[in-house]
Amino acid sequence: MKSMDINGHKTSIIRLFNKYQELVGMGFLVSEHYALTCAHVVAEALLIDSTTQSCPEGDINVDFPLLNGTNKFSARVICWHPVSELDSEEAIEDIAVLKLDHLPASANATRLLLSENLATNPFTVFGCPAGVPNGGWANGVLSEQNAKQWIQLEDTKVSGYSIEPGFSGSPVWNEKLQGVVGMVVAADTKRQTAKVAFMIPTQILVKGWSHLESIVIRTKEEKPVKPRLSPTRKKFLEQEKKDLEEKINDIPNQMRFLDPASSDYQNLKRRSEVYFEELEKIENQLSSF
Repeated sequence: MKSMDINGHKTSIIRLFNKYQELVGMGFLVSEHYALTCAHVVAEALLIDSTTQSCPEGDINVDFPLLNGTNKFSARVICWHPVSELDSEEAIEDIAVLKLDHLPASANATRLLLSENLATNPFTVFGCPAGVPNGGWANGVLSEQNAKQWIQLEDTKVSGYSIEPGFSGSPVWNEKLQGVVGMVVAADTKRQTAKVAFMIPTQILVKGWSHLESIVIRTKEEKPVKPRLSPTRKKFLEQEKKDLEEKINDIPNQMRFLDPASSDYQNLKRRSEVYFEELEKIENQLSSF
């Protein structure tokens, strides 16, 4: 998949329900018939403990909220990484892969990206917080990773939705790269003033389910464009370099007839050091363009 916009991405988003048809979280298609979500979302759907070690059995009802349909589809867990113990730094946790035997015709897998240096990139994410079953969008900027290698999501706006329970399992759409770079896993609900959440980046998702290796798109890092050196400036620096090299080469000839303890000898030595420093600066300017 070479390109996709946000509208195409919307067709990949799913909601998960428990047996009482209560909404418990989000997920997203990553290939035909396969979706990612959080293990703790699956646990809520199946009414089990999120730290259960064995892969859970049972069908989970899902739908595609942004396809304007009312049909629900059955999904089952085929890959399982349960929630780790409190304060664990285990990175590969809280990940589940679902298989859907049937899909709506207009559903599509999202564009999953593997990229470095995501900090400051803008993101948008869809979720269904408490009291908002039809969902809403939250946006902000990507920050740095924590000890688990999860990446912090920062809400930079004053109004609108923040990421909170109900967004778990949702794909994080990178607006700059036009693709998904991770999955929402947790929000900081303990600090009322905190407007941050965390995502499991694609790098960790791939480790959790190796099949993603054949799916992800590796982005090329943008190399900074070097400013051009004007011909006039370049010619000036080259002449300066030539003059300094001549001065440096002439100093040993002058020092040869002087007593090393004399002030004239020491002055020439200091002057030589200054010339070398100036020459280095010029060479750096010429090589950086």
